[in-house]
Amino acid sequence: MSFIEWRSEFSVGVQEIDTQHRRLLDIINQMHEAMKMGGKAGAVTEVINDLIGYTRYHFAYEEKLLEGTGYPELEEHRRKHRAMVAQVEAFRSQAKTGSAAVSLKLMGFLKDWLTRHILETDKRYSAHLTGYRAA
Repeated sequence: MSFIEWRSEFSVGVQEIDTQHRRLLDIINQMHEAMKMGGKAGAVTEVINDLIGYTRYHFAYEEKLLEGTGYPELEEHRRKHRAMVAQVEAFRSQAKTGSAAVSLKLMGFLKDWLTRHILETDKRYSAHLTGYRAA
């Protein structure tokens, strides 16, 4: 069983974004597996680097789409994205020590942040994008 399972309620109704969200969940699950296998600092840092890189790609894609459709809450959405990346980068610095406590905090943060971000923040633009496409 995965650390975080995709659930239908995570769908924002945009196939490409749902696909990207699934990829983010996969990376978090890879990190969880790396930690279960002993959590060597180098392996965990490598997965964190993948997570940061893919997260930046996803956020840029999402923000460009929202900008192109005139999403009124775009700046707040961007602020939340920047805060998440900054927090994961801070965890990356701490993870280099190989501390299990850091790993547990990171996994808790990622699971909580991603699920809440999708279910609360991203779901807010779902109706906007659906309405934009229907117009």
